Amino acid sequence: MGANIVHRLGGLLWFAIASGFGWFLIWQPLQQAQAHVPTVEYSLKAFVLVPFAAVFGLFFVLFGNSVPYRNVEKQNLTPAGWILFAIAAGVSGLAFWYFKARFAELGYTDGV
Repeated sequence: MGANIVHRLGGLLWFAIASGFGWFLIWQPLQQAQAHVPTVEYSLKAFVLVPFAAVFGLFFVLFGNSVPYRNVEKQNLTPAGWILFAIAAGVSGLAFWYFKARFAELGYTDGV
């Protein structure tokens, strides 16, 4: 099996992980809030894991290993890797902002 196919399958795995964690850690609490459950709990870690797994998973599905995203010798990211990181960070921030705005719209506040 070629290395390119392995990277694409790995991308599918990461995309599946993003979908599963997104469903249970983001979508389910949002559905609970829309059902007006008195107390809704969610994990902030989901807003890092899900966008990064989705962005990098989609990247690997589309490009396999044809676009280098990291420099193995220097152990740092290439420009493509930094672009992916920036996209994932932006998606992460926007998703959290939307989530918080939606919760506020539904009348929920942060517990302190």
